[in-house]
Amino acid sequence: MSVPSLPAELAALRETAVSVLRGNDLGDITRPSPTLYPHQWLWDSCFIAIGLRHLDPQRAAAEILSLLRGQWPNGMIPHVIFAETTNFYHAGPQRWRCDRVTTTAGGAQSTGVTQPPMIAEAAVRVGAMMSDSERGEFYRRLFPGLLRFHQWLYDERDPDDDGLVSLVHSWESGMDNTPTWMEITRPVAPLGVRALRRVNGDDALDALRRDSKEVPSDERLTSGDLFTLYRIVRELRRAHYNFREIRRTIVPLVQDVAFNAILVRANEHLSTIAAEIGEVIPARLRRSARRTREAMGELVVDGVYYSRDFRTRTLLRHETIAGLLPLYAGVVPEDRVDEMVKTITSPRYWSRFGVASVPLDDPNFLPRCYWQGPLWVNMNWLIADGLERYGRLDAAEDLRRNTVDVIASSEAMFEYYSPLDGSGAGSNRFSWTAALLIDLLAADH
Repeated sequence: MSVPSLPAELAALRETAVSVLRGNDLGDITRPSPTLYPHQWLWDSCFIAIGLRHLDPQRAAAEILSLLRGQWPNGMIPHVIFAETTNFYHAGPQRWRCDRVTTTAGGAQSTGVTQPPMIAEAAVRVGAMMSDSERGEFYRRLFPGLLRFHQWLYDERDPDDDGLVSLVHSWESGMDNTPTWMEITRPVAPLGVRALRRVNGDDALDALRRDSKEVPSDERLTSGDLFTLYRIVRELRRAHYNFREIRRTIVPLVQDVAFNAILVRANEHLSTIAAEIGEVIPARLRRSARRTREAMGELVVDGVYYSRDFRTRTLLRHETIAGLLPLYAGVVPEDRVDEMVKTITSPRYWSRFGVASVPLDDPNFLPRCYWQGPLWVNMNWLIADGLERYGRLDAAEDLRRNTVDVIASSEAMFEYYSPLDGSGAGSNRFSWTAALLIDLLAADH
């Protein structure tokens, strides 16, 4: 593939990104990072493929197709498909025991939950780099499994047929510890966690966790929250990962605004893929897709979009970056777009480095703590895409430039960055940061 002509410092930064992707390549899958995330994550692989398409479209296609090896017979594609590695992962197969419930298409072990449905977006982006015949072959290989995944989302996670799918774990949102998810999750904390918190906060639990060898614990969700998420996994396991059984448990159920926004766009891309290869989307799925688009309007109050408690239908009134993704979905009415753009570009969200995951004036804001404040390259990428499709080209260009600048300022591919000073945090040598940087640099030239 041709390499864009770049200034020397950006060309060197691109080479760093390429080196990170090569270092994390395990053959037909790419791990998010070499230590903290040694397996394959669903939406990570999608963002990775979007960058890989500029280096090798066939390798990018293989990254997407490899997700199907983890597909369950019911159609679910898991959020993690475990690689054959001895590297420790704190929520590995032993915590999920999905092998007692089902098998995967490729015989791989997996988790029992999913993640934002970015596959169709990635596929269309990769397909655009291929010849007509290559794209057709790729789409035909992908379509049956992708269709079953979208059908599973509605059949399993929208049992009341209201158009919004429900999530059973914050890991499904991809944004593990946003204030929204922590509000609804903390009430189900194990009794031991609650007792220790009363005595000594989360400090007493830090010695028990094993996920902070590479990353300081203050850059991750708290120990109490982590052990609460482990408890929810245990409840899901006991319910055999079946939503009808899960619904009768203590597990929080959330109609997540970002997940459903991504689904709106994914449904559109699925239709594009089907049309290109002469396939027909079943009428029931087309109807569900329309209902999702319409139902997004139920999540907005005074121009702000929120997630919703599935059981009580109560909006979870925390402003976070998740509420900005309806712009990416294209569901924001035109007469409200400028208001949302004003919110995004206000000092509450947008420092000179990009969009914070939680507003800077929120009492929960922590600039280097996972999804409680840091800016994320993938979120900047999604929001910029929405801005561009709404014709707000200056804002889209500014956001993309800021994103490149914050990566350049650290000279490293960090998992996330402080919106206050641009310093990198979380895991280093992070694949989707590298991949999306390559994509952003290609778009600029």
